[in-house]
Amino acid sequence: MSRIHTLNARGNLLFAAIREHYKWTDDRTFREIQRTHSDFLEILSEKGISYDELRNALTPQTNKHEAAFLFDEHRCNPERIPGVDAVDAVFKRLPAKTTHSILGGELVGDDHDQLARRLLKDKAVIVQDLNFKHPAFCFVVYVNNLSTEALAAVHEGLKSHSGYLGYMPCTYASLTKTFVTMHLINFGVRHKNIMILGHEDDRPNTENHNLHMHDYTALGLKIRSVQLMYFGIFLSYKPEQMLLKDSDDDLEIAVRAMSKEVAPFSDFTVVIEDKKFEYLTTEKGGKLALAGLSHLTKAKLEVAVRDKMRSSYLYSLDWRDVPANGASAGYKGSFFNIMLEFPREAGEPERVTVALEYQPTNKVLRVVTVT
Repeated sequence: MSRIHTLNARGNLLFAAIREHYKWTDDRTFREIQRTHSDFLEILSEKGISYDELRNALTPQTNKHEAAFLFDEHRCNPERIPGVDAVDAVFKRLPAKTTHSILGGELVGDDHDQLARRLLKDKAVIVQDLNFKHPAFCFVVYVNNLSTEALAAVHEGLKSHSGYLGYMPCTYASLTKTFVTMHLINFGVRHKNIMILGHEDDRPNTENHNLHMHDYTALGLKIRSVQLMYFGIFLSYKPEQMLLKDSDDDLEIAVRAMSKEVAPFSDFTVVIEDKKFEYLTTEKGGKLALAGLSHLTKAKLEVAVRDKMRSSYLYSLDWRDVPANGASAGYKGSFFNIMLEFPREAGEPERVTVALEYQPTNKVLRVVTVT
Protein backbone atom coordinates (compact mmCIF):
# COMPACT_ATOMS: atom_id res chain seq x y z
CA MET A 1 0.00 0.00 0.00
CA SER A 2 1.19 3.52 -0.81
CA ARG A 3 2.19 6.01 1.85
CA ILE A 4 -0.40 8.75 2.49
CA HIS A 5 1.50 12.04 2.62
CA THR A 6 -1.29 13.91 4.36
CA LEU A 7 -4.88 13.22 5.32
CA ASN A 8 -7.15 16.13 6.19
CA ALA A 9 -10.08 15.35 8.45
CA ARG A 10 -9.76 18.71 10.20
CA GLY A 11 -11.45 20.57 7.36
CA ASN A 12 -13.07 17.55 5.72
CA LEU A 13 -15.56 15.58 7.79
CA LEU A 14 -16.34 12.79 5.29
CA PHE A 15 -14.70 9.84 7.01
CA ALA A 16 -15.48 11.04 10.52
CA ALA A 17 -19.18 11.50 9.66
CA ILE A 18 -19.51 8.19 7.82
CA ARG A 19 -17.65 6.32 10.52
CA GLU A 20 -19.92 7.76 13.20
CA HIS A 21 -23.13 7.23 11.22
CA TYR A 22 -22.41 3.66 10.13
CA LYS A 23 -20.54 2.69 13.30
CA TRP A 24 -17.53 1.41 11.37
CA THR A 25 -14.97 -0.66 13.22
CA ASP A 26 -11.34 0.47 13.19
CA ASP A 27 -10.55 -2.28 10.70
CA ARG A 28 -13.36 -1.19 8.35
CA THR A 29 -12.30 2.45 8.61
CA PHE A 30 -8.72 1.48 7.74
CA ARG A 31 -9.80 -0.53 4.71
CA GLU A 32 -12.10 2.22 3.39
CA ILE A 33 -9.44 4.94 3.72
CA GLN A 34 -6.86 2.77 1.99
CA ARG A 35 -9.31 1.93 -0.80
CA THR A 36 -10.21 5.59 -1.30
CA HIS A 37 -6.53 6.54 -1.40
CA SER A 38 -5.84 3.82 -3.97
CA ASP A 39 -8.66 5.20 -6.17
CA PHE A 40 -7.21 8.69 -5.78
CA LEU A 41 -3.74 7.56 -6.89
CA GLU A 42 -5.22 6.00 -10.00
CA ILE A 43 -7.03 9.25 -10.83
CA LEU A 44 -3.82 11.26 -10.46
CA SER A 45 -1.88 8.77 -12.56
CA GLU A 46 -4.41 9.00 -15.38
CA LYS A 47 -3.89 12.77 -15.35
CA GLY A 48 -0.12 12.34 -15.66
CA ILE A 49 0.65 13.47 -12.09
CA SER A 50 3.06 11.68 -9.78
CA TYR A 51 1.71 11.68 -6.22
CA ASP A 52 5.20 11.32 -4.74
CA GLU A 53 6.32 14.49 -6.54
CA LEU A 54 3.70 16.41 -4.53
CA ARG A 55 5.07 15.29 -1.14
CA ASN A 56 7.02 18.47 -0.36
CA ALA A 57 3.89 20.57 -0.87
CA LEU A 58 1.71 18.30 1.27
CA THR A 59 3.98 17.92 4.28
CA PRO A 60 6.04 20.51 6.23
CA GLN A 61 9.71 20.63 5.25
CA THR A 62 12.46 21.27 7.79
CA ASN A 63 14.62 23.12 5.25
CA LYS A 64 11.93 25.24 3.58
CA HIS A 65 9.81 28.25 4.55
CA GLU A 66 6.10 28.99 4.76
CA ALA A 67 4.68 32.49 4.48
CA ALA A 68 1.35 34.30 4.58
CA PHE A 69 1.44 37.25 2.17
CA LEU A 70 -0.90 40.02 3.33
CA PHE A 71 -2.92 42.39 1.13
CA ASP A 72 -5.22 45.31 1.94
CA GLU A 73 -8.26 44.64 -0.23
CA HIS A 74 -9.11 48.33 -0.42
CA ARG A 75 -5.71 49.10 -1.96
CA CYS A 76 -5.72 46.28 -4.52
CA ASN A 77 -6.54 46.98 -8.17
CA PRO A 78 -10.07 48.49 -8.05
CA GLU A 79 -10.89 46.97 -11.44
CA ARG A 80 -10.32 43.44 -10.17
CA ILE A 81 -11.63 41.25 -7.36
CA PRO A 82 -9.12 41.82 -4.51
CA GLY A 83 -8.47 38.15 -3.80
CA VAL A 84 -7.90 37.44 -7.48
CA ASP A 85 -5.55 40.41 -7.75
CA ALA A 86 -3.57 39.23 -4.71
CA VAL A 87 -3.30 35.61 -5.82
CA ASP A 88 -2.29 36.67 -9.33
CA ALA A 89 0.49 38.88 -7.92
CA VAL A 90 1.92 36.04 -5.83
CA PHE A 91 1.71 33.44 -8.62
CA LYS A 92 3.61 35.67 -11.03
CA ARG A 93 6.54 35.74 -8.63
CA LEU A 94 6.79 32.07 -7.68
CA PRO A 95 9.65 30.02 -9.14
CA ALA A 96 8.61 28.24 -12.34
CA LYS A 97 9.67 24.68 -11.55
CA THR A 98 8.74 24.23 -7.90
CA THR A 99 5.75 22.74 -6.10
CA HIS A 100 3.65 24.55 -3.49
CA SER A 101 0.32 24.29 -1.72
CA ILE A 102 -1.59 27.55 -2.01
CA LEU A 103 -4.14 28.60 0.61
CA GLY A 104 -6.08 31.80 0.88
CA GLY A 105 -8.75 33.77 2.67
CA GLU A 106 -9.29 36.70 4.98
CA LEU A 107 -8.34 37.19 8.60
CA VAL A 108 -10.90 36.42 11.28
CA GLY A 109 -13.19 39.43 11.70
CA ASP A 110 -15.86 40.42 14.20
CA ASP A 111 -14.28 41.02 17.61
CA HIS A 112 -10.69 40.21 16.61
CA ASP A 113 -9.62 43.57 15.15
CA GLN A 114 -7.19 44.65 17.88
CA LEU A 115 -5.96 41.09 18.38
CA ALA A 116 -5.13 40.79 14.66
CA ARG A 117 -3.19 44.06 14.58
CA ARG A 118 -1.28 43.27 17.76
CA LEU A 119 -0.25 39.77 16.67
CA LEU A 120 0.80 40.92 13.21
CA LYS A 121 2.73 43.89 14.55
CA ASP A 122 4.83 41.55 16.69
CA LYS A 123 5.66 39.02 13.97
CA ALA A 124 5.00 40.27 10.43
CA VAL A 125 7.57 41.72 8.02
CA ILE A 126 5.80 44.97 7.12
CA VAL A 127 6.35 46.87 3.87
CA GLN A 128 3.72 49.59 4.17
CA ASP A 129 1.58 49.48 7.30
CA LEU A 130 -1.23 47.50 8.93
CA ASN A 131 -3.88 50.12 8.25
CA PHE A 132 -6.48 47.79 6.80
CA LYS A 133 -10.02 48.90 7.59
CA HIS A 134 -10.88 45.62 9.31
CA PRO A 135 -9.30 42.13 9.48
CA ALA A 136 -12.05 40.89 7.16
CA PHE A 137 -10.50 43.12 4.47
CA CYS A 138 -6.98 41.75 4.90
CA PHE A 139 -6.53 39.04 2.27
CA VAL A 140 -4.00 36.28 2.93
CA VAL A 141 -2.18 34.19 0.32
CA TYR A 142 -0.39 31.33 2.08
CA VAL A 143 2.45 29.48 0.32
CA ASN A 144 4.58 26.59 1.63
CA ASN A 145 7.77 24.85 0.46
CA LEU A 146 9.61 28.11 -0.28
CA SER A 147 13.39 28.28 -0.37
CA THR A 148 15.06 31.23 1.36
CA GLU A 149 15.80 32.73 -2.06
CA ALA A 150 12.25 32.21 -3.34
CA LEU A 151 10.71 33.82 -0.25
CA ALA A 152 12.97 36.86 -0.61
CA ALA A 153 12.23 37.12 -4.34
CA VAL A 154 8.45 36.97 -3.88
CA HIS A 155 8.58 39.53 -1.08
CA GLU A 156 10.75 41.93 -3.10
CA GLY A 157 8.62 41.48 -6.19
CA LEU A 158 5.41 42.24 -4.33
CA LYS A 159 6.65 45.55 -2.94
CA SER A 160 5.49 47.31 -6.09
CA HIS A 161 1.91 46.06 -5.62
CA SER A 162 -0.36 48.77 -4.24
CA GLY A 163 -2.19 46.44 -1.86
CA TYR A 164 0.78 44.48 -0.51
CA LEU A 165 1.33 45.05 3.21
CA GLY A 166 4.08 42.52 3.87
CA TYR A 167 4.20 38.90 4.97
CA MET A 168 3.83 36.86 8.10
CA PRO A 169 6.67 34.28 8.48
CA CYS A 170 4.93 30.96 9.14
CA THR A 171 7.88 28.60 9.09
CA TYR A 172 7.88 28.22 12.86
CA ALA A 173 5.07 27.77 15.37
CA SER A 174 3.51 30.87 16.92
CA LEU A 175 0.17 32.19 18.09
CA THR A 176 0.22 34.61 15.15
CA LYS A 177 0.64 31.75 12.66
CA THR A 178 -2.26 29.91 14.29
CA PHE A 179 -4.44 33.02 14.12
CA VAL A 180 -3.57 33.86 10.50
CA THR A 181 -4.17 30.32 9.21
CA MET A 182 -7.27 29.57 11.26
CA HIS A 183 -9.81 30.10 8.46
CA LEU A 184 -7.78 29.73 5.29
CA ILE A 185 -8.99 27.36 2.59
CA ASN A 186 -6.92 25.27 0.22
CA PHE A 187 -6.95 26.75 -3.28
CA GLY A 188 -4.83 24.04 -4.84
CA VAL A 189 -1.37 22.64 -5.46
CA ARG A 190 0.79 24.43 -8.00
CA HIS A 191 3.06 21.71 -9.36
CA LYS A 192 5.54 23.20 -11.81
CA ASN A 193 3.35 24.24 -14.78
CA ILE A 194 0.23 22.47 -13.50
CA MET A 195 -2.44 23.79 -11.13
CA ILE A 196 -4.20 20.94 -9.33
CA LEU A 197 -7.70 21.87 -8.15
CA GLY A 198 -10.89 20.31 -6.86
CA HIS A 199 -14.12 20.10 -8.84
CA GLU A 200 -17.70 19.03 -8.10
CA ASP A 201 -18.23 15.48 -6.86
CA ASP A 202 -20.94 14.87 -9.48
CA ARG A 203 -18.51 15.75 -12.28
CA PRO A 204 -16.40 12.79 -13.52
CA ASN A 205 -12.69 12.69 -12.80
CA THR A 206 -11.98 12.31 -16.49
CA GLU A 207 -12.69 16.05 -16.80
CA ASN A 208 -10.66 19.07 -15.64
CA HIS A 209 -12.36 22.24 -14.42
CA ASN A 210 -11.43 25.45 -12.67
CA LEU A 211 -14.12 26.53 -10.20
CA HIS A 212 -12.12 29.57 -9.11
CA MET A 213 -12.48 33.11 -10.39
CA HIS A 214 -8.75 33.19 -10.99
CA ASP A 215 -7.60 32.49 -14.56
CA TYR A 216 -4.63 30.19 -14.00
CA THR A 217 -4.30 29.46 -17.70
CA ALA A 218 -3.44 33.14 -18.29
CA LEU A 219 -0.29 32.44 -16.26
CA GLY A 220 0.58 29.53 -18.53
CA LEU A 221 -0.61 26.84 -16.11
CA LYS A 222 -2.40 23.68 -17.15
CA ILE A 223 -5.54 22.82 -15.17
CA ARG A 224 -5.90 19.37 -13.66
CA SER A 225 -8.70 18.70 -11.21
CA VAL A 226 -10.13 15.87 -9.14
CA GLN A 227 -13.43 15.53 -7.33
CA LEU A 228 -13.52 17.60 -4.15
CA MET A 229 -13.97 14.51 -1.97
CA TYR A 230 -10.46 13.41 -2.99
CA PHE A 231 -8.96 16.90 -3.10
CA GLY A 232 -10.24 17.80 0.37
CA ILE A 233 -8.87 14.64 1.99
CA PHE A 234 -5.58 13.99 0.21
CA LEU A 235 -4.48 17.30 -1.38
CA SER A 236 -5.28 19.80 1.36
CA TYR A 237 -2.24 21.06 3.21
CA LYS A 238 -2.67 21.77 6.92
CA PRO A 239 -0.47 24.54 8.35
CA GLU A 240 0.58 23.37 11.78
CA GLN A 241 -1.30 25.17 14.53
CA MET A 242 -0.87 25.44 18.27
CA LEU A 243 -3.83 23.26 19.18
CA LEU A 244 -3.94 21.72 22.62
CA LYS A 245 -6.58 19.05 22.32
CA ASP A 246 -5.95 15.51 23.48
CA SER A 247 -7.65 14.31 20.31
CA ASP A 248 -9.90 15.38 17.45
CA ASP A 249 -11.35 13.92 14.25
CA ASP A 250 -8.19 14.68 12.31
CA LEU A 251 -6.01 12.68 14.67
CA GLU A 252 -8.52 9.85 15.03
CA ILE A 253 -8.91 9.37 11.28
CA ALA A 254 -5.17 9.72 10.59
CA VAL A 255 -4.40 6.88 13.01
CA ARG A 256 -7.02 4.67 11.37
CA ALA A 257 -5.50 5.35 7.95
CA MET A 258 -2.36 3.44 8.92
CA SER A 259 -3.56 0.84 11.42
CA LYS A 260 -6.33 -1.73 11.66
CA GLU A 261 -6.04 -1.62 15.45
CA VAL A 262 -6.28 1.61 17.44
CA ALA A 263 -5.70 2.66 21.04
CA PRO A 264 -5.85 6.17 22.58
CA PHE A 265 -2.56 8.10 22.37
CA SER A 266 -3.00 9.02 26.02
CA ASP A 267 -2.26 5.37 26.87
CA PHE A 268 1.00 5.25 24.89
CA THR A 269 4.59 5.38 26.04
CA VAL A 270 7.29 6.92 23.83
CA VAL A 271 10.29 4.62 23.52
CA ILE A 272 13.75 5.64 22.29
CA GLU A 273 16.33 2.88 22.30
CA ASP A 274 19.51 3.82 24.17
CA LYS A 275 21.83 3.09 21.22
CA LYS A 276 19.65 5.14 18.88
CA PHE A 277 19.59 8.11 21.24
CA GLU A 278 23.35 7.92 21.73
CA TYR A 279 23.83 8.01 17.97
CA LEU A 280 21.45 10.95 17.53
CA THR A 281 23.20 13.06 20.17
CA THR A 282 26.87 12.11 19.89
CA GLU A 283 27.76 10.68 16.47
CA LYS A 284 28.79 12.93 13.58
CA GLY A 285 25.80 11.82 11.51
CA GLY A 286 23.33 12.14 14.37
CA LYS A 287 20.70 14.77 13.58
CA LEU A 288 20.46 16.15 17.10
CA ALA A 289 24.23 16.53 17.28
CA LEU A 290 24.31 18.25 13.89
CA ALA A 291 21.51 20.57 14.96
CA GLY A 292 23.34 21.64 18.10
CA LEU A 293 20.88 19.77 20.31
CA SER A 294 23.30 17.28 21.81
CA HIS A 295 22.41 18.66 25.25
CA LEU A 296 18.86 17.36 24.84
CA THR A 297 18.11 14.53 27.25
CA LYS A 298 16.30 11.38 26.29
CA ALA A 299 13.48 12.23 28.69
CA LYS A 300 13.01 15.69 27.13
CA LEU A 301 12.83 14.22 23.63
CA GLU A 302 10.26 11.67 24.76
CA VAL A 303 8.18 14.43 26.38
CA ALA A 304 8.42 16.55 23.21
CA VAL A 305 7.06 13.66 21.15
CA ARG A 306 4.23 13.06 23.61
CA ASP A 307 3.31 16.75 23.68
CA LYS A 308 3.33 16.91 19.88
CA MET A 309 0.59 14.30 19.75
CA ARG A 310 -1.73 16.95 21.13
CA SER A 311 -1.31 19.18 18.06
CA SER A 312 -2.95 16.42 16.00
CA TYR A 313 -0.78 16.66 12.90
CA LEU A 314 0.50 13.31 11.63
CA TYR A 315 1.82 12.89 8.12
CA SER A 316 3.57 10.31 5.92
CA LEU A 317 1.09 7.71 7.14
CA ASP A 318 2.48 4.33 6.15
CA TRP A 319 1.05 0.84 6.55
CA ARG A 320 3.72 -1.76 5.73
CA ASP A 321 2.83 -5.38 5.09
CA VAL A 322 5.92 -7.15 3.79
CA PRO A 323 5.53 -10.92 3.27
CA ALA A 324 8.26 -13.35 4.22
CA ASN A 325 10.70 -14.07 1.39
CA GLY A 326 13.06 -16.98 1.75
CA ALA A 327 15.46 -16.23 4.58
CA SER A 328 13.89 -12.80 5.17
CA ALA A 329 11.14 -12.66 7.74
CA GLY A 330 8.04 -10.67 6.86
CA TYR A 331 6.73 -7.84 8.99
CA LYS A 332 3.74 -5.59 9.45
CA GLY A 333 3.83 -2.14 10.94
CA SER A 334 2.28 1.31 11.11
CA PHE A 335 4.52 4.37 10.75
CA PHE A 336 4.10 8.13 10.66
CA ASN A 337 6.08 11.36 10.96
CA ILE A 338 5.77 14.43 13.14
CA MET A 339 7.76 17.65 13.19
CA LEU A 340 9.31 18.98 16.40
CA GLU A 341 10.72 22.43 17.18
CA PHE A 342 13.36 23.15 19.77
CA PRO A 343 14.34 26.69 20.84
CA ARG A 344 17.93 27.78 20.45
CA GLU A 345 19.87 30.33 22.48
CA ALA A 346 20.43 32.41 19.34
CA GLY A 347 18.54 32.43 16.08
CA GLU A 348 15.45 30.58 14.92
CA PRO A 349 14.29 27.31 16.49
CA GLU A 350 15.67 24.03 15.19
CA ARG A 351 13.14 21.78 13.45
CA VAL A 352 13.48 18.03 13.10
CA THR A 353 11.28 15.34 11.59
CA VAL A 354 10.70 12.34 13.84
CA ALA A 355 9.61 9.02 12.31
CA LEU A 356 7.62 6.85 14.69
CA GLU A 357 6.28 3.33 14.70
CA TYR A 358 2.77 3.02 16.09
CA GLN A 359 2.39 -0.17 18.16
CA PRO A 360 -1.20 -0.30 19.47
CA THR A 361 -0.89 -3.78 21.00
CA ASN A 362 1.99 -2.70 23.23
CA LYS A 363 0.77 0.92 23.43
CA VAL A 364 4.20 2.11 22.35
CA LEU A 365 5.37 4.90 20.03
CA ARG A 366 8.86 3.79 18.98
CA VAL A 367 11.21 6.43 17.62
CA VAL A 368 12.58 5.06 14.35
CA THR A 369 14.74 7.98 13.26
CA VAL A 370 15.19 11.74 13.48
CA THR A 371 16.06 13.73 10.34
